[in-house]
Amino acid sequence: MKKILSILFLILILVGCSNDATQESSVKDLTNSTLPPTVQFEIVDTVYSTEQGSFCWRNSNSANCLSLPSPIEIVEDKNPIKVSNQEKMKLLVQRQPSHQTLTITSADTHQSEELEINKNNQFKAPDIEGIYILSYYAIWEKDDSGTSGDSSFIFKIEVK
Repeated sequence: MKKILSILFLILILVGCSNDATQESSVKDLTNSTLPPTVQFEIVDTVYSTEQGSFCWRNSNSANCLSLPSPIEIVEDKNPIKVSNQEKMKLLVQRQPSHQTLTITSADTHQSEELEINKNNQFKAPDIEGIYILSYYAIWEKDDSGTSGDSSFIFKIEVK
């Protein structure tokens, strides 16, 4: 009797583990299908990646929301991109949002202000030397593919 119970217990464990693997795979597939558009930035013909911030992205079947630490915490271990004061930079957005803001925060003073983004998605670095964290936040309305949502993207610059 003990032998039969042991075998049944072992079968239940194996079936349970294989079930979890299938569910985990489905979650990964769902996550990949519900990610926001990518955002990069360009400085003098060089393209840089941003760090993904918090987001909530939806398609017709599901939603994927992720809450992450503050922008300062997200990039604290990242090296800043060196720029000149008032240097022009451009956001490269995979899909144009219906609303967007760009906030710049001094790493030293933690003071923040909103930067102006022109119609070509360009903006300028600050006048004052220092390290700055830039947080780009965008909202996308539903498009032909049925996806919509909001997301933030973070990057760090050093004005020299």
